[in-house]
Formats: sequence, C-alpha cells, structure tokens
Amino acid sequence: MHAYLITARPTRWQRACRAARVCTVRLVVGAALLTLGLLVLAVRCLRPIVNALATAAVRIELEISIRSGLPSVGASLGAHLTDEFVKEFRSGWNTTKEGARS
Repeated sequence: MHAYLITARPTRWQRACRAARVCTVRLVVGAALLTLGLLVLAVRCLRPIVNALATAAVRIELEISIRSGLPSVGASLGAHLTDEFVKEFRSGWNTTKEGARS
C-alpha cells in the first residue's frame, strides 16, 4: 500500500482505471508470449518435415545429375558458399577488436 497524503489520495475512479490498465497490459503481454510460444512450436514441429524434404530433393537432384551427366546445381552452389565462408573467416581472423588489421 502506498502512503498518500490525505489531499492526494486517489479516487475510486482513478484506482479502477489503474487496475483496468494493469489488467490490460498483463493480458497483452500474455497474448504476445502465447503467440511467440505457438510460433516456436510450429517451427519445431515443421523442422523434421523440412529436413526430410531437403534430403529428398538432394537425392532426386543427385539421381538426375547421374543420369543426365550434368553437374548438380546444389553441389556447385554449396562449394561456392563454402569458399566464401572460408574466405570471410580468414579475413576476419586477422582483425583486432577495433577493426584494424594485425
């Protein structure tokens, strides 16, 4: 309980408004947390399905590249991405916290 001066005591209307505001804020925060929780649950549930579809796509692409004799697009893109990551890592490895080259 807050210590109020007799002249500064809030009215019943002010206390009711404050209680309604606190309740509304708690409901909005609860709804936001519930929405985020449902989003995380959906992502976690869909992840195995996405992994299975990606694996199937890689196998189909490999089968088609073997039968057609053409190089697979995923392998060439993956190799290029790997080269870029290695290049970025090595260039960042020699920098200090201030960003100057050592």
